[in-house]
Amino acid sequence: MLIVSALLLLILFGFLALSFDVGLLFRAKRNLQVASDAAATAGALDYYYNASVSSAQAAAQEAASANGLSNGQGGVTVTVRTPPTDGPNSGISGYIEVIIQQPNPTVFMRMFGYHSLSVAARAVGGTPLPTKTCVYVLSPSGAGAMSLSGSFDVSASHCGVMVDSNDSDALQFTGSSGRLSASSVSVVGGDGGQTLDSSPIPTTGVAPQNDPLRISGPIPPVNCTSTSTATSLTGSVMGAGTGKALCFTNAVQMNNVTLGAGIYLFENGVTTTGTITSGTGGTTLDIYSGSLTMNSGTVLNLVAPTAGSTNGVALIEPSSNSNQITIQKGNVTGHLTGIIYAPSAQLYLQDSGGDTSGGISLTTDLIVKTLVVKTATLSISSYSEANSTTTPLRSVALVE
Repeated sequence: MLIVSALLLLILFGFLALSFDVGLLFRAKRNLQVASDAAATAGALDYYYNASVSSAQAAAQEAASANGLSNGQGGVTVTVRTPPTDGPNSGISGYIEVIIQQPNPTVFMRMFGYHSLSVAARAVGGTPLPTKTCVYVLSPSGAGAMSLSGSFDVSASHCGVMVDSNDSDALQFTGSSGRLSASSVSVVGGDGGQTLDSSPIPTTGVAPQNDPLRISGPIPPVNCTSTSTATSLTGSVMGAGTGKALCFTNAVQMNNVTLGAGIYLFENGVTTTGTITSGTGGTTLDIYSGSLTMNSGTVLNLVAPTAGSTNGVALIEPSSNSNQITIQKGNVTGHLTGIIYAPSAQLYLQDSGGDTSGGISLTTDLIVKTLVVKTATLSISSYSEANSTTTPLRSVALVE
């Protein structure tokens, strides 16, 4: 019995050693998984904002190091691949795969010759879903970066509002008869005025967010597929083709125009009257310099392209152009489908501008420096939600 008991005790201690060491290894794997998740997310975020493989890989390595796991130190191996070479997201550009391996010492299993066992964890980050934000106010500072006054009615019921200004009064409500409705309202700084006009109440002190699109558009004359000196456009106009630019060197008057596919770049501004319609393939109005003036009676039926260099963008004022975009007095009707991108400019809506019952309705994502809504109705349906497979505005998430 003593001999049998001794043998059984040996087996029992073996299982005890196994369970103790396996528990330590599982704990080590959980820590590695946290680090690999963070690294994959950091890499995917960096790639989304910078579109650089080397930068994304460096960001992933830095995130792993921040969690105490630096490649080549203490036997740690941090492998970053973009695109991934394995799994359901293999070969997809913009997805970041991170594998972290680390040797872990054993305790009781040393008695059986196992002094160390390698533990590994893997994660993949990418942009599988469209953005949940449809209003981006990019000004990093300044009071009233987003200003709402009078009997305004701003609705973005299925998407969020993000105000990047760090000012204590970045989001400003004036008057007591307005309404802001969104799925979320986030402000880097603070808010002031009748904040109860917001549903939900704004969340202040959030982390700042960079420009989510970061495109410059074509630069004349280098990126112009063709150039025109015309000062007026009417009837059907043949565009340069998807992703290509037809550049106008003079100020242009558009009246009752159907625009073919492509980018229409205006070097000295454009004025609209009559009906402006996008033809097959989608069009982008690029106000490279000067202003966009929409005269009373304009019917704007603009649809953005779903491919090419301005994919998803219906109206762009590049960062070099800070001229205000104004929609006012209910003078403009129709429907705009596509992103409005003016990172250095103010979008100003007054009176009935943007009113879906009589003005222009918007299926858009707004990306502007500042936003002023004065006694106006602005009803936004998210372009990214409606075009989830083609929108350039994405949400970064772990996918594996």
